[in-house]
Amino acid sequence: MKKLLLLGLMGLMGLMGSVAQAQFGDYGVRAGLGFATIDDDLGFKTPVTGVTLGGYINYTFANTESIFAETLYLQAGLNLNRRGGEFEDVVENGTNMVLREGYYHSWYVQLPILAHLHYELPLRKRGHVVGVFIGPQVSFGLFGGYGDRKISPGVSSPSANYDVQFNGSPEDRKLFNHLNRFDVGGILGVSYEYGKFNLSFYLDQGFLATSEGDDILRIIENAQNNKDINVKIPNGHNVAYMFSVCYKLGSLSE
Repeated sequence: MKKLLLLGLMGLMGLMGSVAQAQFGDYGVRAGLGFATIDDDLGFKTPVTGVTLGGYINYTFANTESIFAETLYLQAGLNLNRRGGEFEDVVENGTNMVLREGYYHSWYVQLPILAHLHYELPLRKRGHVVGVFIGPQVSFGLFGGYGDRKISPGVSSPSANYDVQFNGSPEDRKLFNHLNRFDVGGILGVSYEYGKFNLSFYLDQGFLATSEGDDILRIIENAQNNKDINVKIPNGHNVAYMFSVCYKLGSLSE
């Protein structure tokens, strides 16, 4: 899927020469829910609820002689996204290694630039439009938190903030001292539009590692497979599968 996104983004660069011909189109708001996780198959097991809230502006080519005049528009957005995942982590407990299960969530502000190819279905009642879209996104982490669920095997503990579980100063234990705030990624999805509403399902894939360090689960896995356990191993990337609803508020071209 990452390769497909990268190929699509490279193709999108070929369209950028037409951007100067674009005119303001409509604008609106967006809300979405979905599943967010980290694509680290050794540590992150199940998703958390992904959230997207934001707005968009469309740029059209309808008044140009471009071959994309009737089929393409560009969309710039500004979103507030919740991302994260549930995880398992091996930690030291005295002389023993124990398994801790928990979750983290983080909030990002995101700027996506998407190219939409759309097609109006040849139905008796006009206005049913389907489409596909792809484009890059840039995100910056604002805030977030850890949550502790239990320590296994066989020893349960109540929910707690990780600040009371880890040693060190509170400043060292803040979420974004361990995660990269900056992320660059790609978005790929499909849409259905009728009237003022647009329904979309899409993949939001981050390309930059959320952190880099000695992931103990990967170290153990490397040791079992006779690999170098001393290398710095990039941890996973943010991934979200989202369903969103957009509502058109008006047009800037009127």
